[in-house]
Amino acid sequence: METDKTRYRSALQIGGKIFDWGSRTYIMGILNATPDSFSGDGTMRDGLDWIGASVDFALRMEDECADIIDIGGESTRPASVYPDARPVSAHEELERVLPIISALKIRCDVPISIDTRKSVVADAALAEGASMANDVSMLSDPLMADVVAKHSAPIVISHIRPRAQYDDVVAEISLELSDSVDRALQSGVDDSHIIIDPGIGFAKNAAHSLEALRNLGVIKNNLADRPILVGASRKSFVGAILDAEPEDRLEGNAASTALAVASGVDIVRVHEVREMSRVAKVADAIVRGWKPDPVSHSSERIRRAVERAT
Repeated sequence: METDKTRYRSALQIGGKIFDWGSRTYIMGILNATPDSFSGDGTMRDGLDWIGASVDFALRMEDECADIIDIGGESTRPASVYPDARPVSAHEELERVLPIISALKIRCDVPISIDTRKSVVADAALAEGASMANDVSMLSDPLMADVVAKHSAPIVISHIRPRAQYDDVVAEISLELSDSVDRALQSGVDDSHIIIDPGIGFAKNAAHSLEALRNLGVIKNNLADRPILVGASRKSFVGAILDAEPEDRLEGNAASTALAVASGVDIVRVHEVREMSRVAKVADAIVRGWKPDPVSHSSERIRRAVERAT
């Protein structure tokens, strides 16, 4: 685990946008280009122009104040819970994500993230126009760090392990993420390009996820105060508390988002962009003293609408 208190740079450029860590909480909108997402929002549905639907959905999330669009072509739902879950080949994953990235890179003003566990998919997506990688497997592909280093791209490193067994979930998440950060640095990834994610719901039962969320500040501090992303949206711990299916967990998602902001997170990865953006704004105003720019998003929405219409 990192013991020095050398802190990351306070701002990072991702694509054409500057992310000023600590100033407010940024919103990462989820786009699942899959037929089998656990959350039921995959854009690949029978009889649907799923590429067009995916592009429209991404643009709508941008209008709803998403700061990043995270595109994934493989469901990460565990086979232990979903018996029909199956791995997707790199070729199939690329067929799902590349057409969307290609269309969005000339129409979308916010950075595109590629959500993948495969270095070959990350390499092609970054070459096509994605600006960062989101790896939920904690660099299980030994070439992933080399790929993002080659592209000088930021990467989200998310905690996971083979089994949900812990003696001290917060300490073990911190230690294992720190080891992965060290491997990324050894592969040439820029120190300021690393974003950490405690991996809520990944190899964690509800109690583990809640303990991690309760201690986000500790995990962030243990990792030298690096930028931290939290993806608690629609996760099973919310369902366990509310006895609700994934599409009926809005209030739980809002509570998780607000409390994550209060814990000092930098990015929240969400399904309901409009609602969670509004939750984060109010929470940021309370916690960080953030004040809205009266012309920022409203004028941007108008400009984009005019451009698309013409």
